[in-house]
Amino acid sequence: MSLRTRMWMKKMPRVMAPVVVLLCLSVLYPGNSLAADDECRALQLGFESGDGLSPRGHKVLFSCRTRQNDGRHAEAAQIMSEWINDHPDHPHYLLYFNLATSQLDLEQKAEALENLERAVALEPRFSRAWLSLGEAAYEQQNFVRAAEAFNAGYETMCEPHPEIRYYSAVAWLLAHEPEKALDSFDTLLREHGDQATLDWYQALVAAASEAGNFERARSWVENCLVENESDPQAWYLAYQFAAASENYEKAAVCLTVVGHLRPLTRNEFLQLGDLYAGSGVPIQAARNYQKALEFPEKQPTSADYLRLASAWMAAHQMDEARAVLGRGLAAKPSAKLLALLGDLNYTEKKFAEARDAFGKCVAMDPEYGRGWLMCGYCSLEMDERDEARSSLQRAQDFPNQETIAEELLRRIAP
Repeated sequence: MSLRTRMWMKKMPRVMAPVVVLLCLSVLYPGNSLAADDECRALQLGFESGDGLSPRGHKVLFSCRTRQNDGRHAEAAQIMSEWINDHPDHPHYLLYFNLATSQLDLEQKAEALENLERAVALEPRFSRAWLSLGEAAYEQQNFVRAAEAFNAGYETMCEPHPEIRYYSAVAWLLAHEPEKALDSFDTLLREHGDQATLDWYQALVAAASEAGNFERARSWVENCLVENESDPQAWYLAYQFAAASENYEKAAVCLTVVGHLRPLTRNEFLQLGDLYAGSGVPIQAARNYQKALEFPEKQPTSADYLRLASAWMAAHQMDEARAVLGRGLAAKPSAKLLALLGDLNYTEKKFAEARDAFGKCVAMDPEYGRGWLMCGYCSLEMDERDEARSSLQRAQDFPNQETIAEELLRRIAP
């Protein structure tokens, strides 16, 4: 799961509460536009009114709700707790539910969670109790129970709302149950695809990435592009999905499209360059690396110059590579840049210039064994055996170069 997705999902508790409240109201008063089933509405209204509650219990419930409406939740909780404790043989789901409502307002989250569990155990068809349980469990980071509760709330609502199914799917994802999250997202998109938002698809891709099961999300990501073909966020999501599934060519195409729909950032140009490099298109890699270096607000690093020069070399644009290395060594000299300059000169059979570059490289980083080996190669190409022998003897000290250095030393032994 990407850091961006984690941070986005951690915002959910702050925005969930008002949404859940609105959805709870729609359970009770769905209105004609929702075309709710009359029997379901009657059932849920019966739950809210306290079917099966004794007259004295109704009186206590009324007293509790009056104080809740006035914001006096401590008094409401005390009244309800005393009644429940004094009448253990007559438990009722609505009493536990209202006690939990006040406890949530008082930040007594663990106690509220226990009482909501009692409420749904006594009446598992009560939608609002399931939704409140889901929210409370989510805030307690009990994501498995939150997912189960939101799903139960969705299944018992008169007019199921996709947001609740979405919350269930995200809770499964945060519980590190990505396959169950994928099941929920798949159901969500099949049932409510006409209401799909990019948030749904982003969380779906996060679940597919965590599960390592990209096929389950592929068709939905393609569907997202069809529905949002002019939205750069949709193409960026497709890029992330393709990159996560190691389809680097597709990822490069998608990120390129993003660049046509909005300006790319410096890091995005670097990412696009990496994708083209990994896809075997070094000329495009170099062009995007070059654009990344042109951002004035950040000075290029030695690694930036190295990446750009390497791409130009891979594209057989040696003059471009040499120019980049010259700028890089002037601005940010490093052993790696010197080594790449040595490779460039060696490739063009400029052995003296190559040895000079590798010599400067090992002077800057004496522990760079390949630099000593290449100094020896260059000296051999110029038939300077004493110089070659000295460099190769140093190369012997490094495990990765030891075997080759010994073989070359045997060849030039007097």
